[in-house]
Amino acid sequence: MLEVSSVVMAPMAGRIMAKLGAQVIRVEPPQGDVIRRTGAARHEGMTGAALALGDGKLNIAVDLRTEAGRAELRELIARSDVVITNHLPKRRPGFGLDWESVREIDETTILCTAQGYSSLSERADVPAYDDTVQAAAGTCDIYAKSDGVPRYAPYVMADKICGLTMVYSVLAALHYRDRTGQGQWVDVPMVDVMADFNLIEQLNDYTFEPALGAAGWHRTLAPARKPHPAQDGWVCVLPYTDQNWKDFLHLAGVVTTKNDAVPFPTNRDRNAHTEAVQGIIADYAATRSIEQIVRECSEIRVPVQPVNTIESLMRDPYLRSRDTVELIEHPSEGRIWRSTPNIGFSASPLGSVRVAGNIDQDRDEIIETLFESATKESYV
Repeated sequence: MLEVSSVVMAPMAGRIMAKLGAQVIRVEPPQGDVIRRTGAARHEGMTGAALALGDGKLNIAVDLRTEAGRAELRELIARSDVVITNHLPKRRPGFGLDWESVREIDETTILCTAQGYSSLSERADVPAYDDTVQAAAGTCDIYAKSDGVPRYAPYVMADKICGLTMVYSVLAALHYRDRTGQGQWVDVPMVDVMADFNLIEQLNDYTFEPALGAAGWHRTLAPARKPHPAQDGWVCVLPYTDQNWKDFLHLAGVVTTKNDAVPFPTNRDRNAHTEAVQGIIADYAATRSIEQIVRECSEIRVPVQPVNTIESLMRDPYLRSRDTVELIEHPSEGRIWRSTPNIGFSASPLGSVRVAGNIDQDRDEIIETLFESATKESYV
């Protein structure tokens, strides 16, 4: 697979494909992608984000502003089953990354493009970034419906979700090609993807015409829905089912006898009174340690989870036991933390992948393994 990309979205897609076993060649400009200059680094171009997004890939620098660079890209495309890019539609023809150019090289190739809006719309070339996509697709309004202030998710939500969308779209196109022998162009418009992602539950009563109520999923929008402070940290307690809730009320001392009325006995009741429900949970948590809360809730099978910090994930016993997070020795960067989406496959388990490299680091290997091969049959 050939990844001609920048920042997070398409590199995220390439990262996942590499973790799943594809051979991914990342094409960067000679100065490297901007993500290599975002954050601290021990060596130039090797930031934390670059190390994470570069996992599993071969790296080559190609200057697409020159005819020699574009010719080199055509050679790479000719030896790739899949090409992914997040360059804007107006730039793609000049680079040879539009569908007509790719299909001319090999009509069985799959081209996956991704950008803010559909490549076939009048907004095709409107620049889009994670924040602007969140604004356009309703994400910011979901926050406003929760606490009155529109805001952005505190992580690159749109880039990563759309990166995942690129992956499953490419896999669908590969399946289609296996059945028909035909390649195709797959276009991933971020605003469309994120609008659908948000509307699934947030459209809610506004689904109907005329509307049966306001948009928004009350349970998730309630400001009180959050982890609660215990005596020594923060904890999530989630008595989700009706039986969970009844058992929890006995544990918390709200209901003491069989004859006591159970407040908010159904899931619908609890969703409509999230603030009151969360208040009961908060009062319970405030009087206990995390260890006591986990023990008591686990005994009655009420879902419970201490709040992990990003830092503590690196030492989480479960994640460490599965090598979902691991401390490795990088050949140039020394000891670094590395993560992987540890998906289980019974017949084709995930293998380890090469560590992230620097700009143009693997040019010789790419030329040796691809350019000297007459076919592309072993590459995705």
